[in-house]
Amino acid sequence: MEVIVGSSNPWYWSRVNLFDQVSSDGREMFLSRAERHEYRRGEHVFHATDAANRVFFLATGLVRIYHLSPGGALTIFWFCEPGDMFGAGGLAGTREQCVYGQAVERSVVFSMSRAVFEEILHAQPRIALNVIKLLSARLRLACDSMADRATQKVETRLARVLLRLAQNWGDISASGVRLRVKISHQELANMIGASRQTVNKSLREYTRAGWLVQEGRTLVLRDPAGLTELLGHMEALERGICDPKPTSVAQA
Repeated sequence: MEVIVGSSNPWYWSRVNLFDQVSSDGREMFLSRAERHEYRRGEHVFHATDAANRVFFLATGLVRIYHLSPGGALTIFWFCEPGDMFGAGGLAGTREQCVYGQAVERSVVFSMSRAVFEEILHAQPRIALNVIKLLSARLRLACDSMADRATQKVETRLARVLLRLAQNWGDISASGVRLRVKISHQELANMIGASRQTVNKSLREYTRAGWLVQEGRTLVLRDPAGLTELLGHMEALERGICDPKPTSVAQA
């Protein structure tokens, strides 16, 4: 269940289930034409150099999509939850996947060839519309990431990714919005293109302000509204249209 952590969050932060508004017959048609695979934690669904001739659907578990540069720098693009389609290289007709898909926990994945998937899309227009929406959302996220790295400070990028993680993978608890994804400080740094030390410093500041608490490897947003206010202020400040400190930051 998606947790809405901010009224002004863009539409493409919301997750798109491949089978949204798809009939049970349509879902059965898809799964009956697919191959079922199980992956252990840490096992790769595909590597960057694998042929991009298949598409994938996550039934259970969690899969991360990431890029590894020749120098060894790792950038996490997103995490896939049950209901997500991934491996879009198989749709675009590229020769290689170019990114990695890795199971973060034990996962069940269905896959099918590009040719079979195209047959499904012709037979099930609702699935085709969901694919368009999903790919559009990921394109917008990629564009945001590129723009943020060029124009936004680390604190802004970190606040945004925490709120998006909370909206997509958050559960409401007594202490706040608890992330179902256990993500390390290094992985957060990889997601926003920053050093782990800089991310650690910002997380400590958020903790002192009462916006965030960490329980083991689990992050809990204690005050998503406060973090949303901080994000809005930092974005406005970087555009040069507000005072240096919002009330909540001054109090923190």
